[in-house]
Amino acid sequence: MKEVFAVHAVRPAEVRPTELICRSLADAEHHASELSTDPGVLAAGITRFVVDELGTRRALALYVDGVKQQVPYVSDSRTIHANGAGH
Repeated sequence: MKEVFAVHAVRPAEVRPTELICRSLADAEHHASELSTDPGVLAAGITRFVVDELGTRRALALYVDGVKQQVPYVSDSRTIHANGAGH
């Protein structure tokens, strides 16, 4: 089984396509933490996939302002949701 970890940014009114695919969760978490502090980024999410296996996609983490949140996560301002949807 080969796991990969996709990192994507949540911006107002959009979820960006995958910014980076990492082989290790530690690398994905580092990038997501940094990405979540970029101007205009509300949050950065990490999704785990198993290569060549359908149905293995799983949301693992969401970072807001560099801090890891619990998944599922709804922000206090109700503008950031763990599934990437915004209001």
